[in-house]
Amino acid sequence: MFDQSCSRRSFLGLAGGVAAFAGLGLAGCGSAPASGSAAGGADAALSGTINCGGATSFQPLIEAVADEFMTENPDVVIAISGGGSGDGISGIVDGSLQIGRSDVFAEEKVDDESQLEGLVDNQVCIVGMGPIVNANVDIDDITTEQLAGIFTGQITDWSEVGGTAGTINVINREAGSGTRATFEAAVLQGAEVPADFTPVAEVDSSGTVVEQVAATEGSISYVAFNYYETNEGIKALNVDGVEPTQENVETGDFNIWAYEHMYTRSDEDEATAAITQAFIEYIMSEDVQSTTVIEQGFIPVSNMQVQKDVDGNVTPVE
Repeated sequence: MFDQSCSRRSFLGLAGGVAAFAGLGLAGCGSAPASGSAAGGADAALSGTINCGGATSFQPLIEAVADEFMTENPDVVIAISGGGSGDGISGIVDGSLQIGRSDVFAEEKVDDESQLEGLVDNQVCIVGMGPIVNANVDIDDITTEQLAGIFTGQITDWSEVGGTAGTINVINREAGSGTRATFEAAVLQGAEVPADFTPVAEVDSSGTVVEQVAATEGSISYVAFNYYETNEGIKALNVDGVEPTQENVETGDFNIWAYEHMYTRSDEDEATAAITQAFIEYIMSEDVQSTTVIEQGFIPVSNMQVQKDVDGNVTPVE
């Protein structure tokens, strides 16, 4: 079961379009296109419902784009939920979602490679991520080595990293979070987290991370750049002297970043496939990439000067 977190327009569509949900269940059970509008028809009016769930790091972006898309396609409802990248991948694998959002490659989440069959990886943009602290923490820069020490429990007091003495309260994302996986890959670099290390909290969404850090003295966590300005009770830290900016991600100078994946299925039921494909094409269009994607704090893939593979290897874009 996913925790539903619909955009305003999604909610209105859900409330006002109950008929569109008749019979809606798991994979392939979305509402059929209107009579005479075959799925995939170039001139067919889109009609029906799709489910899009998973990573919360770029959920605000998807909600904004979905609002625009549904304005242009008033007979379409895109139901948006969170749950984290693990839920996004499992949902697209088991068919309960038409679009599964993830901060990490599906290969990192599945137990059986056969589960990758039929999955289509749509890399719609880039997300930069970095550490945030409670606004009262009096440091502005931290090293990767220090971060690793904090998130493995080896460093427990702010005086050890140049701040005023006080307990470091670690707030982590839950297991299965793509944001957590991205952060740990860049910061821990394979180091194991001791079994006896217990953060003060493990939470299930980026929004909750921000709320918890703002409310907890001496706390530290990590979120996507687009959450940096959402609460005055937090502040972002430079890492190794590099400011967490989109420009520094594009050049590869700031190394905590990931592709935002919107996984679909090549064998999706024809009742919903036309809507899914149209929405993916919409978010990847030049108009949306150059406006909404940037306005929401993300980076168009075309802006990147470096690229990253599933093993985390970073190379220049040729």
